[in-house]
Amino acid sequence: MARRAVPSFRILWQQHETLYQRLFCAALERLAEDRCDITEENAISERLCPILSALCFEASGRKNCEIPTPDWEKPIQPVVESELKGGRGAKRPDFTCKRTNPFAVSADEHEIPFHVECKRLGTSAGSGWVLNENYVTNGIKRFDCAIHQYGKRASSGMMIGYVLGMSPQIILSEVNAYQRHHCPNNPEIVFNFDGRTVEECEQRLKREHVQPWNFKLIHLWVNLKKKET
Repeated sequence: MARRAVPSFRILWQQHETLYQRLFCAALERLAEDRCDITEENAISERLCPILSALCFEASGRKNCEIPTPDWEKPIQPVVESELKGGRGAKRPDFTCKRTNPFAVSADEHEIPFHVECKRLGTSAGSGWVLNENYVTNGIKRFDCAIHQYGKRASSGMMIGYVLGMSPQIILSEVNAYQRHHCPNNPEIVFNFDGRTVEECEQRLKREHVQPWNFKLIHLWVNLKKKET
């Protein structure tokens, strides 16, 4: 009998990425139908937690396997001594979805995190933040930042944009303008904007400060504008 081929970690990671991209898409769809405080970024992300928990429970039953719920604001743990910082300065992506690597030959490759960072988008109101610029400087850039190191050891990660006001087309134009200013080597983000509640696109980055150098950044933008009062 022929021996069954064992999938490579690249294939396992692609399955992991696809699984959580679909789960977050479904969670954002439910969030858009929910009532939550959209004035606070953390409150929006926190509201996603029970939605994600329910979706992972449902998917685990359908697939007859364990699907862990993404960890909210879990600090990035050091896995080698060179990453120790004396207990200070641990960075916290909004969500972390880890995948065990059965082909790892060292401890630092045993668990690979799929990091998700969430930011509000649209018209800035009272906070002092320029939301569309913040999406770039405190969102996208964290995936190629020697301090934050989001997506370290992973080949992909995800940005979620909570669209609160302003047309998505104008937001996209502003985000790409801020990218040209703050990270000019990044390719532009391109959405088709087909009218769905959750829009999706991919951005291929050539990273300079975080390995692996070739990195896919997935963008999910959810329309929450109808929640405004």
